[in-house]
Amino acid sequence: SSAQQQAPASRQERLTSAESFLPMPTLSAGVIQRNASRGTIVLDMGIDVLDADLRNRARLNGPRLRDALRTALATYASTFYRDRTAPNPDELTRLLQQAVDRTLGAQGARVLLVNIIYQRRQ
Repeated sequence: SSAQQQAPASRQERLTSAESFLPMPTLSAGVIQRNASRGTIVLDMGIDVLDADLRNRARLNGPRLRDALRTALATYASTFYRDRTAPNPDELTRLLQQAVDRTLGAQGARVLLVNIIYQRRQ
């Protein structure tokens, strides 16, 4: 049957069918407070870029974009996040959006958070 022959959905197809959405790999950063590791923040996200030229620039600058996003997440985890609290999606989105805009050299790419998980050390 055709259902058995159908290939599994890609990560982007599972999230959205929009061509403007560029999924990013899962990012993680350690939470270190008082010189001890407290846990890890894990983030699934993507960027929505309606402008085709800017979307192409984002694809071409993928490694730089991922590095900037990892740095922004690490900054949030080490500076803004407090252990045993829920991650603040507004603050996290602000830092990630600044990183995307700075890396692409223009506004127009919108950060969309899919999932934020805080895994606390036992």
